[in-house]
Amino acid sequence: MTGCAVTDACGHPHPAGPGPKRPRIALVSRWAGGVTGTTTTLLEHAKRLSARGWEVHVYAEKADAGRFSAAGAEAHILSRARLAGPFKRRVFSWRVGRELAAERYDVVFGHGDGLTQDILSLHNCIHAAHEAVHGRPPGLLAGAARMHAAQLKGRKFKRMIANSALMKDDVTRRWGVPAELVTVIHPGHDPERFRPSDRERMRGAMRERAGAASGDLLVGLITSGDFAKRNVAGFLEALRGLPPELKAKTKVLVVGQESRVGPYKRRAADAGFAERAVFLPPEREVERFYHALDLYVHPALFEEFGQSVQEAMACGVPVLTSRRVGAAELLGGNAEVLAAPETAALTRALTELLLDPARRSRLAEAGRKAAAPNTWDANFAQTYAVIESVRAPHPPSPA
Repeated sequence: MTGCAVTDACGHPHPAGPGPKRPRIALVSRWAGGVTGTTTTLLEHAKRLSARGWEVHVYAEKADAGRFSAAGAEAHILSRARLAGPFKRRVFSWRVGRELAAERYDVVFGHGDGLTQDILSLHNCIHAAHEAVHGRPPGLLAGAARMHAAQLKGRKFKRMIANSALMKDDVTRRWGVPAELVTVIHPGHDPERFRPSDRERMRGAMRERAGAASGDLLVGLITSGDFAKRNVAGFLEALRGLPPELKAKTKVLVVGQESRVGPYKRRAADAGFAERAVFLPPEREVERFYHALDLYVHPALFEEFGQSVQEAMACGVPVLTSRRVGAAELLGGNAEVLAAPETAALTRALTELLLDPARRSRLAEAGRKAAAPNTWDANFAQTYAVIESVRAPHPPSPA
């Protein structure tokens, strides 16, 4: 009788019979759901690890078990601690540490929420971002800041992955982490999803939602949330300074999760865009937003990477940002990257770019070429080298 081939969630065949033991990896992140960069990274890595024969486990308080199962991983959902303030992160760290101790993983890959890991992959510089937004260090009750301080000061990792040179510079300078322990790996993107060829097909419907007519210029800022960090107020203030004739044909699209959007709408009105600024919540098909734009602007006060910058570039949309954004590193020494997101400089650059279609086209092409090699496959190849460098050796099997 002929047996059927056994495959994993990605369709890759497993060898028949017991065979060699599969290596096991635990991916740890308190939040592993929704439309976030961390969730995307976890899913992309889980899919590729599973395809390489790894047994992948994800530990989180929030995760879409179905999506991780489709990526070849098993999600372990820990119930949320009924605590507020800094203690809930410590409780998660303690609980996940206990779970990990009961298992035997070859590699524990943490994403900023635990004190037990071989690899620490940070997605945020909590202290640097807080100082950039508020002008002072985070307070004693800031749970994420306390966790990062414990991880970095206590060297709770063997190797660290920084998502930009901007991040690496901060953790080596601020926390004294040895530079040789830190590898810079930029997050990847999906070239089948973020591509210029979809522009005409997707452009019209989203421009209509934003109220942009064919002759209008649509300028946008797309983010998952945290309008203060992303400097939405500064973006709107910079638009205030546009020449009147240019302002009259410019529409504004701001996308992101913000609990108090009212003040930003009032700022838009005060800047002269009362009827010409649209605020929308995030959507999973974020590429539709990019393709609607004539210019993407990301003036964050401090952004460790900024996935939306890379995605817009990959879509062939001209991007205006600054060196305070890690994704600007992809552009190298491009002159269109501002030194800092200062209002006067933003207004001047916005005016020049909106008045010059040829310049926007050159910037779009430069961005597309810069983003093109930085796919999730490229990201994973670099990440896998770090995984293998810390992989726990197994003792030889008894004869």
